[in-house]
Amino acid sequence: MRRRSPTPLRRELDEVRALCYWVREQIYSVPEGLRRAQATTAIAAAASEEAFRISDQLPHINNETSAAWRRSLENVWALLAGDTSQHYELSASIADFLTSPLNHIEGQDGPNDFDRPQTIASYSAALSAVAWGVDFAVTAVMQIFELLDLKYDTEMTPERAAEVAQVVRRVKRWVSLVVNNDASAVGDLSSEIIADLRR
Repeated sequence: MRRRSPTPLRRELDEVRALCYWVREQIYSVPEGLRRAQATTAIAAAASEEAFRISDQLPHINNETSAAWRRSLENVWALLAGDTSQHYELSASIADFLTSPLNHIEGQDGPNDFDRPQTIASYSAALSAVAWGVDFAVTAVMQIFELLDLKYDTEMTPERAAEVAQVVRRVKRWVSLVVNNDASAVGDLSSEIIADLRR
């Protein structure tokens, strides 16, 4: 029996799954402790910046909650640049969310609901900064592709395929930049690396 070739959607899903697996493996190749935590947070923050860039093209999915978490993303970048007081700011933002009505399991709940990919990406970056979990970076990366799905209204077009390929290359560049940065073993990321990640 002749096997059918995979659909464009199947190919994209497989590519994203492979990318996320690669991101996780690369982060785990970084020595445990502060350096791995910093690498995880930097990748999550870069993914969040990309998510907000895409969401800016989709004004209908932005809300007050995503705007608030965009401000928290600035705290993540400040922490990566060496401002350790941001640990407390980010902890407070996470605690406020966890104890707010926005933290629920009843599905969509109004125009300012939390469940937007760019919000989840920024929240993941904040969690990474505070709790150091590798999968927070992977979750942030995945949100970029959720946004591309929304941008293209689930349609598989050549433009979508080109943008997905561009984002995959960008993610690989961020990861390689951070994972191969020996200077991060001794402290904060340089302003040059932070600027590169935010481009």
